[in-house]
Amino acid sequence: MRSPSVFGSFVAADTAAARVDARVKLVLLLAATVGAFLAGSMLQLACWYVALAVAMRAARIDVRAVARLMRPVALILAFTLVANALALDGHGDISIVGPIGIDTAGALRGAMAVLRIGMLVGAALVVSASTTPPELSAAVVRLMRPLVRLGVPVADIGLVLSLALRFIPIVSEELSRIQLAQRGRGVRFDEGGVVDRVRAWASVLTPLVVSLFRRADRLGESMAARCYADGAMASWPARALPRRDVAVLVLGLGVCVALTCVGALL
Repeated sequence: MRSPSVFGSFVAADTAAARVDARVKLVLLLAATVGAFLAGSMLQLACWYVALAVAMRAARIDVRAVARLMRPVALILAFTLVANALALDGHGDISIVGPIGIDTAGALRGAMAVLRIGMLVGAALVVSASTTPPELSAAVVRLMRPLVRLGVPVADIGLVLSLALRFIPIVSEELSRIQLAQRGRGVRFDEGGVVDRVRAWASVLTPLVVSLFRRADRLGESMAARCYADGAMASWPARALPRRDVAVLVLGLGVCVALTCVGALL
């Protein structure tokens, strides 16, 4: 099992998931997203997580490493769960103090929302960990090619996506460098109250945003010097899917449809 050094970054090219065409993975990601939002029970979401586990196995992703990388999101997910479960007007099924209680229906709704978010993050991670940024950009351009007739700047969208994906590891490295520098100056990110921690992270995020604006200016200047502003856009020729990828696409869509239909019958 391998783990991405940066959340969402490419892991390795010698996995079963990496050998599948990026267009197939994007279509299956969209299908899984729709299916996760249509899931109406815990049992159905559990089935989706079984399918996600198989996909992560195909991409050779270390689930424990992914859980560690998702720690910053845990606070948001916990707040989502508490906000749905907590009842302040006395209508809670379980009373705590006075009108404050726990709404079991709200708690279930919050748990479903958290599980859906986890499902979508995991599916997106499988795609990003098994696909390089150029492959993703080419896949998006090829899938959106029919929109060219409607005047949609498909090549520009692919270029922006490619730049955004390439900047993910750069931003992560910049964040690590600034955080390490602030630690050397005596800033402690894991000590003090909420206000102290917010101030500590502000000392990191402010120079990070300034650095990103500086990089964006340099990137814009270099692109203008290469005549991108004059309409010079990258394009990818059309390419048919191999039979193996067609079989993976049909099988994946069949699993998505089966999980959605089974959930509707339960």
